[in-house]
Amino acid sequence: MMATFALCLMLEAGDKFLDVEIEKPFDVYLSKQPLLMEVSGAKIIRLENGNRVVIAVASTALKDNSAKERLRAEKVCRTKAFASVVAEKEGVQVAQMERVKEETVIVMKGEKETGKSVSEYLQITTAKVQGIAKDMPVVGKWKSKDGDVFYLAIGMVCNSKGEPVER
Repeated sequence: MMATFALCLMLEAGDKFLDVEIEKPFDVYLSKQPLLMEVSGAKIIRLENGNRVVIAVASTALKDNSAKERLRAEKVCRTKAFASVVAEKEGVQVAQMERVKEETVIVMKGEKETGKSVSEYLQITTAKVQGIAKDMPVVGKWKSKDGDVFYLAIGMVCNSKGEPVER
């Protein structure tokens, strides 16, 4: 049954993905909007009854098809997806450092003088996400059509106060 369900989702997602497995009710939101499946980050969908669906998608490149690589990809994606939920809730702290170093060297050879100007520019930008959020279960997994990128989605349905709603 899962294979048939996955095939239906793949067809609805514009035939862009392989090995699609998405749990209900999240399949309705993800499979009908392939862009949500392709773009990493947290998404909040407001429902007519006041509830909210929170879905976070993350991706990573697959190095090979081994079980060890699949496990690595799942861990990486789960962490990235959860970080995107915290970033959506708490914001992202961005720090940037710039350093410019200029140096002019003059060389005298006999009566001939030559000069060389050297500039060094360094820019470092870091982004930090820090906060606490409720754990969310994995609700979907799929691969890009070429099988090179692994995607994982975590999600939950919350009421208007942000409390999880039982499935």
